Amino acid sequence: MQVTITIPRGWGYPRFTFGQRTKQGIVVGIEYIPTDSLIAKEAGSGWQYGLLSDKNSKDIIYLPQEKIQQLSPKESEEEILNEIDAYLNEVAILQAQLGEKLDIITPFGDVQQITSKPVQTKSISRRSAA
Repeated sequence: MQVTITIPRGWGYPRFTFGQRTKQGIVVGIEYIPTDSLIAKEAGSGWQYGLLSDKNSKDIIYLPQEKIQQLSPKESEEEILNEIDAYLNEVAILQAQLGEKLDIITPFGDVQQITSKPVQTKSISRRSAA
C-alpha cells in the first residue's frame, strides 16, 4: 500500500524526504512550523527536520530547512558504497566465525574470506531487492 501525505495549501513542499542523506545526517523526521505559531516567533517558521547524524546513536538533531546541505551525487555514492563495504566486511567476519567457506554472490562482487584456514564450501546466493 502506497502512503499518501496531504500538505495543506500555503505550506510549500519539503526539500528533503525521509531517509535522505544530507551533510548533517539522515532525515528521520519532518515537521512544519506555521508562521502564526509561538515556536515560529522564537525559532522561525517553515520545514524543520530531525536528523540522525550517526546511525549508532539515538540522538536526533533538529534543524530548519535552510541549515541543511544536500550531498552531491558523488558524496552520496561514496557514503553508500562505504556502508555497503562495511556490511560486506561484517558478512566476511560472520563467515569466518561460522568456519565454513560460503560462496556469497552479490551485485557488488564476491565476499572474501578473511581467514586463512581451510574451510568447507557451500553455495549461497543473495540478490539485492534494489
